[in-house]
Amino acid sequence: MNVMEQILKKKIDPFLTMENLSLIGSRASGREIRAKSAGILSGGCWNRVIEVSFENDEPDLVYKINPNREDKRLIREYGVLEYFQRNTEMPVPTPYLLDSSGEIIPGSTMVMKKIPGRVMYHIIGMLNRKAQEAVTEQIAHYVVGLHKTRSTGFGGVELPEQKRVESWAEFWLPRFDNVYKDISGKKLVPDQFLEAAARVRKHFPRMLDIGRESTLTNYDIWSGNVIIDFNQDKPYISGFIDIPGFWADYARELSFMEMFGVADKKLYGIYFTDYDRDPGFNLRKNIYNLKMHMKHITMYPNEYYYRQGAETCLHVIEQAI
Repeated sequence: MNVMEQILKKKIDPFLTMENLSLIGSRASGREIRAKSAGILSGGCWNRVIEVSFENDEPDLVYKINPNREDKRLIREYGVLEYFQRNTEMPVPTPYLLDSSGEIIPGSTMVMKKIPGRVMYHIIGMLNRKAQEAVTEQIAHYVVGLHKTRSTGFGGVELPEQKRVESWAEFWLPRFDNVYKDISGKKLVPDQFLEAAARVRKHFPRMLDIGRESTLTNYDIWSGNVIIDFNQDKPYISGFIDIPGFWADYARELSFMEMFGVADKKLYGIYFTDYDRDPGFNLRKNIYNLKMHMKHITMYPNEYYYRQGAETCLHVIEQAI
């Protein structure tokens, strides 16, 4: 579900004509090409994502469109994709063009190579157990490989070390505080929950003290951002999409994957064959997922899963204090 659907229908969709899509595609390709059809892709929460087909067997392209001109998140995502292509083995879309002027389509538009296949949550339930395990093994392989890259300081992958934040808590806690402020203002959870969350928050700086070493992370691996295709009826990971890309705590990566069903016992078994599980891993995992469940309560207030998850994470943290 796209949480900005009504805005996108009003501000973006009327401009998705074949003429405009052809102009953008021609700029991205460096030659004149003509669009013949376009379809909306699922998975995005904030942008309109479409697949565009062209005449004369030109390869399909994917357009990601935000209604705001000079959109900082989309501009940054373009740079992150370039970084991952240059520095990692993780398959990601090749970025071809970033047009943030809004001259052709209002807002900011990024054009990418289309990755073959479908998002994981459309495919995984159709696979037998052996095929599902094969997918899990491939995801684990890419995450293990990605996490071998370590550095110092925390922040976006585009930042040099001297411009990153020295403390992980200093980097991450403002994100928790913003979500707490949002959920408090919307009165979506009981006061007792908010009071308990505020009490445990006082202990987070100590609990999140992991030193200065950071891990290269995707930061958003879930079944809506993993693309699966088939080779001779065998599934394989053809790409990862919507990558925030941060130097972060490795536990933040795995906690997010677990919350959305990607990191299971098998994946953890593979991952912790290569890496040691530090003593604070489980506690930090619950801190990160408390914030993520709270965030999703503000987005989907009627989903019981997020409310139950927030309560469970909060209880684990309280028990550790």
